[in-house]
Amino acid sequence: MEKDLRFVLSLAKFISAHNRFPGSFHHLEVREFFKEALKEFGNVKTQTFETTLLKPVEGIVERGSIPIKGFPYTNSPSKEVSGEIVYVGYGLPADISYKDLRRKIVLVKEGKLPFRKKEKFFAKKGAKGVIVFKEDIEDIYAGVSAGLLPVVAINPSEAKFLHTGDRVLLRAKTEWKRVKGENIWLDIGSGESTLYLIAHYDTKPNTPGAIDNGLSVSLLVWLIGKLFTTRRYWDYKIRFLFTDLEEYGLQGAERFVSKLPQEEIEKSIAVSVDTVGWKNPAILVSDGEGMNSISLLKLCADMLEEMNRRHYVTFTDGKSGRSDHIPFRNRGAKTLFFASNPFPYRHTSLDSFEAIDFYVVLFWMKFLNLFVKNINPELFWKNKKS
Repeated sequence: MEKDLRFVLSLAKFISAHNRFPGSFHHLEVREFFKEALKEFGNVKTQTFETTLLKPVEGIVERGSIPIKGFPYTNSPSKEVSGEIVYVGYGLPADISYKDLRRKIVLVKEGKLPFRKKEKFFAKKGAKGVIVFKEDIEDIYAGVSAGLLPVVAINPSEAKFLHTGDRVLLRAKTEWKRVKGENIWLDIGSGESTLYLIAHYDTKPNTPGAIDNGLSVSLLVWLIGKLFTTRRYWDYKIRFLFTDLEEYGLQGAERFVSKLPQEEIEKSIAVSVDTVGWKNPAILVSDGEGMNSISLLKLCADMLEEMNRRHYVTFTDGKSGRSDHIPFRNRGAKTLFFASNPFPYRHTSLDSFEAIDFYVVLFWMKFLNLFVKNINPELFWKNKKS
C-alpha cells in the first residue's frame, strides 16, 4: 500500500503544480498526460466541446482614496460601478427580504447557498454590484458569477473595514476567452448498467486545486490500474469519467449526459469523487440541488461498518455543494457524492498539495477499492423507489 500511496501522491503533486483554468498551459498539459497515461489500460474515449468564459483580470474596491485589491469572479461583467454598501450576511432570502438594494453595492459572505442564486436575488432587487468574501479563510475566494452584476472578491481582513452606508467604487475587469473543453473516459467490463466514477480536472483561477480536484483524479487513475491487475470479470460497466469545466457550471458533465440515451442514464449509478483528501471525509446525503440515493448511502454506511470506519466519515448535507453527478441525477440516475465537509480551502490558493492529509488518502484508497467490488448497478436501477 505504501507504493500505491506514493503513486497517488506523486500524481496529485504533478496535477496541482499550477492552476488548471480552462485553456491554460497546465490545464492542457494535464489533459494530454491523462490521455497518454490511460492508453495503457484500454480504449480511451474523448468528447470535445467549446464554450466562452469571461476570464478574471483585475478587481478593485475603492473606499475614499483607499484601494482594496481584489479579484473578479469568472463571468463577471467587465464594469465599473459606484454606490453605497449594504451588508447582507450570507445573502439568504431571509437576510435580504427587508433590505433596500436598489442602486446599492452588496457586501456578502460566501457560502450556505450557491452564489449564482444569491446574485439573481440581488439583481432582481436592483443591486449594482457585489463584493464577496469568505469569512473563515484569509484569502481571496475564486467564484463564478451568473453574469448579471460585476462581482469582486476580497480578503475578509479587508472586508471588516467596509460597512453599510459606505460609498465605494467597484471595478471588475474581465476578458472574453474561448476555450475547448474535453471529457475523457475509460470503461472496464460491459453490460446494460453502468457505474460512473467521476472526477473533474479543471480548477478555478489562482488555485492549485490539490484537493479540488487533483487528488480525486489521482485516486481514480490508481483505481483503474488496481482493477486491471485483478483481472476480474465485470458483468456491468465501470466507467471512469474525467470531466472538464465542472467549476464553470458542470459544463463537461452536462455535455456528456446530453449525448446519452435516457434508458442508459436510468440504469446508471453516478458517483462524484470531488474534494476528497482533506481531514473531514464526508459522504453527502444532499447537495445544493437535491438528495442522493438513500439505498446507496445505506450501502456505504454498511461498508464503512465492515471497515470499522463508520465513525470516521460524516454523512451530511452540502448546502452549497455542486458536482458532476447532478446532471445524471436530474435525468434519472442514482447518485452519490464523496467529498470533504467542511472544506474551508475550497477555491482558494490554500488548496495546495501541502493541504492533503495522507492518512485520509489511505482511507479513500481502501474505501474506493471496496466500493467498486461491492456495488452492482444492475441491482439498484430496478428499484426506482430507493
